[in-house]
Amino acid sequence: MKYRKPENTASRGREKGSVLVLVLWTLGLLSVFALYLGDGVRQRLEFLSRIEARNKLQCIAEAGVKRAIAVIGNIDKKSEYIDLHQPWSYDPGTFCAAALDGGTFTVGYTYDAQEYAAGESAADTLKTMYGAADAESRLNVNTSGREELLRLIQRTAELDPATAGAIASAIIDWRDSDGASLADGAEDDYYSGLRYGYACKNFPFQTIEELWYVKGITPAVYYRIEPFLTVYGSGKVNINTAGATALSALGLSDALVEKVLQFRCGEDGAEATADDRAFTTEGSIVGQVGQAVVLTAEEEEQWSGLVAAVRFSIFSLVFIIRCVAKLDKESGTCRVECVIEKDMRDKSTRAGVILDWRMQYGAE
Repeated sequence: MKYRKPENTASRGREKGSVLVLVLWTLGLLSVFALYLGDGVRQRLEFLSRIEARNKLQCIAEAGVKRAIAVIGNIDKKSEYIDLHQPWSYDPGTFCAAALDGGTFTVGYTYDAQEYAAGESAADTLKTMYGAADAESRLNVNTSGREELLRLIQRTAELDPATAGAIASAIIDWRDSDGASLADGAEDDYYSGLRYGYACKNFPFQTIEELWYVKGITPAVYYRIEPFLTVYGSGKVNINTAGATALSALGLSDALVEKVLQFRCGEDGAEATADDRAFTTEGSIVGQVGQAVVLTAEEEEQWSGLVAAVRFSIFSLVFIIRCVAKLDKESGTCRVECVIEKDMRDKSTRAGVILDWRMQYGAE
């Protein structure tokens, strides 16, 4: 009978313990690796989800802009005038939270009710106009005179006449072609002396944002005057769509501005409603107001002077479309601002030409 060496149970126990520890370490490392991979996959899925949401938001926003362009394209080319009570300007059914592909788009803009409403209806509150905005209801920064710019700046930015006048002069100097500065303006000698100097442009504004380069334009001034200025259009102001600020800047007294709004708003004193009235021919602007409200001799003279200076129009070609898209089950927005010039050629099938396009994503 062979001798059998007794088993070392202690050694075998240690081996089993080592194996168990190794297995546990392996499982732990695999778990960490799995969590790492899972977190990476989750981040990638979230990233792809955000990209997909942004793409959908962009498509919805572009659809809203295209709908507004189509409505603008439907403006009768033979029409002699446009006003605020038309589908391109105010149509909540078409432009307010319109549902599309799991989201909505809204085309419109907010404004101070005092800009358009007359009398008691002119409450000090913000309202929303669901539709496009008329770019030619604003003062054109390239064609407006110094006094017009001064009145606009003084009214909106609440500056004293001297400060407002200096800014107006600087705007004129920036856009004119000569190098001679107005008495309170600014040319190369001022701009080149700044810490990060540059030359005065001496050429018309191509964008309103160029105002940031002009002497005296601070953030407080810029954000107050920007909504009332444009670089687009003929340079005339559409008297059917202009607000109180633009009319006042042109030189109409507060009393006459109120009478213009009364005429346009009709009996209910509210803008963009069924009883609105419009100036239908440029030659009868003074007469039409006089039939609806009583004008003083001085007010008739104001009217006649501005009409003679060809500062008013009753038709517009350039429109601003602001569209905000949202998703039903996602946060965030896509905002598009588009400037379009209506195509007036008889045989053209295009609605118009896009002059500017800006897009940005943001929070709800």
